[in-house]
Amino acid sequence: MPDEFAVPEVEGPGRAKRSPINSNRVGGLNVETLVVADRKMLEKHGRDNVTTYVLTVMNMVSSLFKDGTIGTDINIVVVSLLLLEQDPLGLTINHHADQSLNSFCQWQSGLVGKGGKRHDHAVLLTGLDICSWKNEPCDTLGFAPISGMCSKYRSCTINEDTGLGLAFTIAHESGHNFGMIHDGEGNPCRKTEGNIMSPTLAGNNGVFSWSTCSRQYLSRFLGTAQASCLVDEPKQIGQYKYPEQLPGQLYDADTQCKWQFGSKAKLCSLDFVKDICKSLWCHRTGHRCETKFMPAAEGTSCGPDMWCRRGQCVKYGEHGPRAVHGQWSAWSQWSDCSRTCGGGVMYRERSCTSPRPQNNGKFCPGSSRLNQLCNTRPCPLNAVDFRAQQCAEYNSKPFRGWYYKWKPYTKVDDEDICKLYCIAEDYDFFFAMSSKVKDGTSCSDHREDVCIDGMCEGVGCDQILGSKASLDACGVCKGDNSTCKFFKGQYTLQHRANEYYSMVTVPAGARSIRVQEMEVSTSYLAARSLKRKYYLTGDWTVDWPGKFHFGGTVFDYQRSFNKPESLYAAGPTNETLVFEILLQGKNPGVVWEYTMPRTERKPDYSWGVVRSDCSAPCAGGRISTKAICLQDQKVQVNSTMCNPHTRPTLGSHLCNTQPCPAYWSTGDWGSCSRSCGGGQQTRTLRCFRKVTYQREEVVAHSLCPVISPAQIQPCHTQVCPPEWSTGSWSQCSKTCGRGLRKRSVFCRSTDPGAKAVVVPDSMCRQHHRPKAQETCVLRRCPKNERLQWIPTPWGEVGEKTRGTERAAALEVKRGPTFLKEQCHLNRSECSATKRLLHYKGDFFSLILLKFSSQNNFSLV
Repeated sequence: MPDEFAVPEVEGPGRAKRSPINSNRVGGLNVETLVVADRKMLEKHGRDNVTTYVLTVMNMVSSLFKDGTIGTDINIVVVSLLLLEQDPLGLTINHHADQSLNSFCQWQSGLVGKGGKRHDHAVLLTGLDICSWKNEPCDTLGFAPISGMCSKYRSCTINEDTGLGLAFTIAHESGHNFGMIHDGEGNPCRKTEGNIMSPTLAGNNGVFSWSTCSRQYLSRFLGTAQASCLVDEPKQIGQYKYPEQLPGQLYDADTQCKWQFGSKAKLCSLDFVKDICKSLWCHRTGHRCETKFMPAAEGTSCGPDMWCRRGQCVKYGEHGPRAVHGQWSAWSQWSDCSRTCGGGVMYRERSCTSPRPQNNGKFCPGSSRLNQLCNTRPCPLNAVDFRAQQCAEYNSKPFRGWYYKWKPYTKVDDEDICKLYCIAEDYDFFFAMSSKVKDGTSCSDHREDVCIDGMCEGVGCDQILGSKASLDACGVCKGDNSTCKFFKGQYTLQHRANEYYSMVTVPAGARSIRVQEMEVSTSYLAARSLKRKYYLTGDWTVDWPGKFHFGGTVFDYQRSFNKPESLYAAGPTNETLVFEILLQGKNPGVVWEYTMPRTERKPDYSWGVVRSDCSAPCAGGRISTKAICLQDQKVQVNSTMCNPHTRPTLGSHLCNTQPCPAYWSTGDWGSCSRSCGGGQQTRTLRCFRKVTYQREEVVAHSLCPVISPAQIQPCHTQVCPPEWSTGSWSQCSKTCGRGLRKRSVFCRSTDPGAKAVVVPDSMCRQHHRPKAQETCVLRRCPKNERLQWIPTPWGEVGEKTRGTERAAALEVKRGPTFLKEQCHLNRSECSATKRLLHYKGDFFSLILLKFSSQNNFSLV
């Protein structure tokens, strides 16, 4: 179909108009853009300033494509900027926009960037006043091919420089290149001011946005194969980064007026023209102010400490109206199914209206439409093909004044398979009767995919949209090739040339059939039935490559000058096929393969008996049996598959009745012999043997294992604290009567297993010290017979001195008896020892006094 371009509309007073364009479809995400500024642009802005100006304009274009109302995130990236000081060879730029654009599109198609990478889109900026239909100035602002995006020769636009408003022209023309047409022209959208694709270029209170129609055109574009050039990540060159300042900060209102109305124009100073953020009014001549209904650029000063943001004059530093991000509405009800059988489509929709995106807010993420297959059961065998039904609807409609009978024509490129092409019966011409077939129409006879909204959508073998499920070589959905048998072989025999030779016979029911030459040759593959009816390359007539319907399936026949011939079909076939080779020289060798379903044999079900293990290894266990149902004596299946009348009788019987080996049985441990310092405890040990399941008996120790459990074990091995220890008592000091006996008392350690060690008495202070002596009476002394001295405690001794004599007195108490004896001694007698004997009653007291030289005395 021929390229179509915009047709100019006359620019009315103060308002620029756009040209109407026809539609097609295209789409993408990242637009790697080549920008070319011609010689007039350089003269107008100056060689040193034009780069900043162009990048500022392209930054504005990028912002327009980032607006949420477009429904998709599209990046406009400048990857190359060419400044033409003169027209290069092969490029002609003049007032005639049509001719200039054709020349530019052809010229840019030969440009290649660094590394051999091409740009996606080319934008020509011209300082000339262009006109679409003549080589003279007129009111045309831009020109672009419809749906040319990503095309090598048609992804290009021409745009007239009108100041910063040039950004809106570029966005508009690029919209046409994306397949968009004017709002209100062949679509339900109104020609509302402020829409970028409106026929007239004017803002809506200083704001530009995309209409729902533009969004739908773009959505269709994104769904086509042509959009693939836009999915790669762009690599923006550093020198082409967009300016960080806003356009109005770089170029004030007076400069913007000069670009729109001439070098003498400046901002209008009349009081009634204040809100330049919605419409920029400029003074040119006389006392009149004019506007093109274009807002002042973002960031333009609109008063003291004020600037324009999103169509409003706000305090400097503020960002204007708050961005409102779009939110989805609720899903609608499901639509009716598009077909009654064979796999139709139903859908439900939602809209980004709760709320709508405003003030550069983001569009709702995700899809606005959800599709689902319905009525997937096969149609009756006598049903008319769904695509044929759609072509037949035009039988009653005149076509160029004549009536024809139409039937489907499907030999079209893949990108057109969802258009309704019909061929007139008995005539050689076909025509696209509709830009899209009805939803649910198969993309082709040999594919499960279906057309939805004019695009072929993938369907898995599980009948789910978008599913990746596929048939295996056996024709089983999500299978593992285990349900069929593979047959493979080669045909390498050499024969006389210019004859047909049979290579392999493939039976009916075959799947995944592949026949392929082993190398490139001048011979040809052929196929026929058993009755010698040729379906491919028969009767010495060579068929062109393509798809061939025979044997109940579709064969894909491929032949290339640099690749071996091949023939493939998914199957299954409904008849036996014979594959041959038409030799034209040496046989290159042919490999072939196909699959056949495995032969299904009726399974055999029979009873089997399963014995359990003996429940005990000795002393009498039991073995039980259970009947199970087996398929082919291998796999256990449900018992209902076997004949209940032949089920075997089951039971249980004794096993392993021999006594169990004897074993040791231990009693509880007794108490410990000591509380500390290492004692011992013992326990009983007996030998048992289990005779039956319920009885045990005591047997001799010799029957038990040689190694027996311990009967004695140490206990309380912790160290005891030190304690008092005593020696033996001495003999009594008297043989009759009351005497004394003594013993040694000492503190010692009690570490078990070690020799006792005497330690300081202080370590035993916490315990009571035993007596070191005590009185003893061996027997009573006899009366008036042999007397015996009985020592008594000494009393107090008095002392006084008389001149040279020393007098000492000793008083001894003995029960109720008192004994006093005084001794007056002089110095000469001081060393003498006196033995005083006093008798009173039945006892005698002997008092020995020894006087020392110090005039002291002591008892002897």
